[in-house]
Amino acid sequence: MDIHQLRCFIAVAEEGTFTAAGLRLHLAQSGVSAHIKALEREVGQRLFERHPRAVKLTAAGETLLPHVRAAMDALTSGRAAIDGLTGLLHGRVAIGTITSISPRSIDLPQLLASFHRMHPGVDLSLVEDSASMLTQHISDGRLDVAFTSLTEATTHGMQVRELHREAVIAILPPSSTLARQSEVSLRELTEHPLIALPEGSGLRWQLDRGLERAGVRARIAFEASDPDVLVALVEQGLGVGLVPESALTQSDRLVGVRVDDLPPGRLGLIWRDRPTVNPAAQAFVEHAATMSSNSRRRKPS
Repeated sequence: MDIHQLRCFIAVAEEGTFTAAGLRLHLAQSGVSAHIKALEREVGQRLFERHPRAVKLTAAGETLLPHVRAAMDALTSGRAAIDGLTGLLHGRVAIGTITSISPRSIDLPQLLASFHRMHPGVDLSLVEDSASMLTQHISDGRLDVAFTSLTEATTHGMQVRELHREAVIAILPPSSTLARQSEVSLRELTEHPLIALPEGSGLRWQLDRGLERAGVRARIAFEASDPDVLVALVEQGLGVGLVPESALTQSDRLVGVRVDDLPPGRLGLIWRDRPTVNPAAQAFVEHAATMSSNSRRRKPS
């Protein structure tokens, strides 16, 4: 086995086609196919079932995949140890983020830029997706780390570093009867059309669990993945919004009321719980934690 065969094997397993794997690795489809065939000859088993539009791991491929990933992780750690002799860090960190993340909570552009200045030898990539899909992509190895809502659903089987937490509030016009209350319950909110983040988001997961515990059902009139869009929809009188508290700073026409049966929203980083961690990814996690801590200290109380 050589490293090119192993890289192609992981890429095809994750992408589902030889063509997509080739694009990811900057190789021709024929080159990827040749590497896979050579690997199959070496192990003496077919690793993929070939179909017209996709490929699927065979039982042998499923058995081999975790060992290949472990080997590649060990190789990455070995390279990092050698880099440590010179004080330089190299590698790649594939990062995911929820669409709803805001610089008011985590300033992702600043964080990425400062890490790049400190470690110019590390290649960074960034993709957006829902909280549920980010957890899946971490599990299957497509991503190294992800900024996401921290809930039971998103953190199961993951290493976690919390970076930020804030209350979830209901936002509504000052003329609403609910605006005169210091707190509001989910049962009271179900009497109004709700505007919320979509399914797959951490806040929506918390909302659905809260409604289930309260034994009530709500009418979700509108969904949007950006809290600022939710604020705009509420300003147009389309319903009561449920957003992180900091989103209210985008409007001087609405008021916020605490929701007493929803826990605070928690944001942070997750990564796969495994014996060997990508050293560049670990350095990124520590950098994000330091930046977040410094940001909290600078904010006025």
